[in-house]
Parts: sequence; structure tokens; C-alpha cells
Amino acid sequence: MKTITITPFLLLIISCFNEYNELKVSPLFSNGAVLQRNTQVSIWGEAVPNSNIKIFSEWGQELKIKSNTDGSWIGKLSTPDAGGPFYLKINSAKETLIIRDLLIGEVWLASGQSNMEMTLTGYPPNDTILNYRYEIKNANYSKIRMFNVEKHFSNEPRKELKGAWLDASPSNVKQFSSTAYFFAREIHTNLDVPVGIIHSSWGGSPCEAWVSENKLTEIGFFQEIPERFKNSTPKSTNDRWFKYFSSPTVLFNGMIYPIIPFTIKGAIWYQGESNVGRHDQYIELFPGMIEDWRKRWGETFPFYFVQIAPFKYNADPKMNISQKLRDSQRKSQKVPKTGMVVTLDIGDYTNIHPANKQEVGKRLARLALVNNYNSDLNPLGPILINSSIVNGGVRLDFSNVGSGLVLKMNKGNEFEIANNMMEFVEAEVSVDMNYLLLSSQKIKNPRYVRYAWSDTPEATLFNGDGFPASSLMLEIK
Repeated sequence: MKTITITPFLLLIISCFNEYNELKVSPLFSNGAVLQRNTQVSIWGEAVPNSNIKIFSEWGQELKIKSNTDGSWIGKLSTPDAGGPFYLKINSAKETLIIRDLLIGEVWLASGQSNMEMTLTGYPPNDTILNYRYEIKNANYSKIRMFNVEKHFSNEPRKELKGAWLDASPSNVKQFSSTAYFFAREIHTNLDVPVGIIHSSWGGSPCEAWVSENKLTEIGFFQEIPERFKNSTPKSTNDRWFKYFSSPTVLFNGMIYPIIPFTIKGAIWYQGESNVGRHDQYIELFPGMIEDWRKRWGETFPFYFVQIAPFKYNADPKMNISQKLRDSQRKSQKVPKTGMVVTLDIGDYTNIHPANKQEVGKRLARLALVNNYNSDLNPLGPILINSSIVNGGVRLDFSNVGSGLVLKMNKGNEFEIANNMMEFVEAEVSVDMNYLLLSSQKIKNPRYVRYAWSDTPEATLFNGDGFPASSLMLEIK
């Protein structure tokens, strides 16, 4: 028998052939996935270069596409109204992939830092979720599913990602983002449709880590840091470069870019604690991130976010700074199709991870239900729409008042006014249906107003449905 010698060159040819001969699809399209209903969803993968790909769905839609010269392929598949489970069959000339247990419903992206990442088990022993044992035991929602994007930072945009779809069962839900789970549960129970969450977050991460390099260049922030990081060679999240997960762009590259352009209904976001002290950057950075994501998805999708909760960042009250970040978040609502959840009434001064994630999720869901799902619920808390000088005092007009503004006071009303020297004193406040009148005998010509202006304020202003107003600082012109 003649012996065939396999040379290194022949091994290279064989390995390349095996690689090209493998039909692949993004892990986002795996067993148990949830796809957005009543639209055309993007679906992509890899195959032999210049080969024909056929996709057939159990709901009757077919798609024929051809892979590119590098083997990549992408197409759009029409989806029906909510339902399932379905299967999806993907064929190339020699191979077939079958994706089973697909549901059609509502899909949202959830991202941010530790308050979004925090699972239903929390961060024991001190940072746990309210009633977490009960919540885990009673998590029996087969039509709520979550895809946890595996943590990965990268100095360049990458398409590879790892993760799997899991349904909300007592054994699986321990791995779920608690905020995102309670959001999904509220959407599911109100609409009676499947809900899928793509969860991509990292505790301690600043906003700039989630923004693309192109957008940071456009804004003009952090220009030197991405270049310095590019000169390093991080190999994994476990090596000595671990600290770089908070560097600009690296989480966008590693944990957002691989998701694009998976079709989503919208996004929810809980982040900001790591940007406290840099509110002047955040006022441009955060809206820039929203714009960046929307542009890359090619869709102005709804974007709802959580305002950071009260927390004692500094022992000295004169060093209070987090209220400035909260005000930057408030001003970000000027971006179209956004909304903010205020948490002044459900924070914990001694814990940066408040336990009541149920209410945070419900409030995020209420924004979506009102704005995107035709719910007849009233909107969330009061939003300032106008300020003016009236008879030597200040008038503040609000929207979203429900049955009317309510002032709940314990120690004080949290409202202060000041002259042009910014010498603030406590204001006397009278309440009408949708406006407040502020005054003080000590301030004859008011110029500035602030509310809940500290690291640890007490929420005092609510609408008729019991939702709080945001911290604010403004100049009356």
C-alpha cells in the first residue's frame, strides 16, 4: 500500500476546506431564540464563499441569499404576529441547520453597569434583590427568555460573541439581569406575548466604554486613550489587561457590535454611577451613545433609561456631586423617543445597588407600554416643561401630572431658590394642579431654582399616580 505523506501545506488546505464547509449562524439565532414580531428581522452567518443559502421558516416564509466572497451572508426574514414555538431551517448545498423552539414576540436590548447586570441572586451577602427567594421560586415564564452576552472587551470591533437563550425558570432565572427580567415580566403579562431580552452589561463600566471610536472622535472626548489601548494586546478578560474593560470603546467593540443588526424593538439602560463627577461630559456622551447605536442599527428605536438612585458618595455634604449627573440624565430626555425612570423614592443611601429592582423594571415597562404599545396607563412622574418669574416668585409648570401634583414632606420640601449670586435658601412652595409657586422672603429677585440637589435627597414631588419628579437645577431667564 502506498503511503501518503501529509505535508504542512496539505494540512493547511484541509483545515481551510473544513472551515469553509461549515455552515454557521450567529449564536443569537440558536434554539430558544425570540424574534421581533411583525417585521423583517436581520439574520446572518457564514458559509462556503459564493454559495447559495436558503432559509425556510415554519410560519411559511422563505429567503434565498448568496454568501459573499469571504463566506459571510446576511438577509431579512419576514415575521408574523406573536406566537410559536417554531423551527427555522437553513440550507446550503451540503449542510442543514435547524433552529428549534423559536418564539415570535417583543425583543429588547438591556445594557449598562452593575445595576443592570445584577442578577436575581444579587451580590450577596449584602447586596440582594428584594424578596429574591420568592421571585426565583416563582419564575415560571417559558415565554420570557434572555440571551446573556458573554463579557468581552476588544480594541477593535468584532463580530464573534458567545451566549445562549434561556427561559425564565427557577433554575435559569438566577442568571438573569433582575431589572431586565422584571421589565420583561411586566411587558409579557400586559401584552400576553413572548418577550426576549438580549442582555449585555458589565458592572463598573463607564458610558464611554459603550461608545464607538468614531462617535468619540466626533464628540471630541478620550482621543488619546483608544490609541494607547490599541498598542496593548489584551488576550482575554482573565489576563493582566482586565482593568481595560472600562477603557473607551472596548465594550462597544466586544459586546454591542456583535449584536448589530439583530432586530430589536428598543433598548433599556441602567448606568451612570461610574460617570459621577463627570456630568459635563455625560451631557454629550450619553446622548451621543444613543445616537451612535441608533445609526448603526439604522433605526430610531425607543431608548429608556434609569436615573441613578440617591447614594452617599461623599461623607461631606459640601462634596455632593451625583445630583449633577442626575441632572445631565434628566436633560438627555431631549433626545427623541427616550424616557427616564426616576428612582429618588426607591434608593438606598448606604447601598449603590438598591434592592427594589421590581419597581425599576415596572417603571421601565410603563414607559414602553405607554409610548410603544398603546397602553391607556398614565405616563411616569412629573416633567418640567416651563419656568417663569411671577410676582417676585418662581412658577414651575409640569407635564405628566396625572390627577395633579402632590407634595409629600417629611423634613422639608427639597426646593431651594437663589438670587444671581446663587445664594440658595429653602423655598416656600404652594401646589396647584400642574404647577408650583416658589418664593422666599429672603430672595427678592429669584434667578435660580434647584430640587433634590444632593447625593441623598428625599423625594417630595410626585404626580397623582405616585411617581416622583427628577432632581433639577435651572436658571430662570
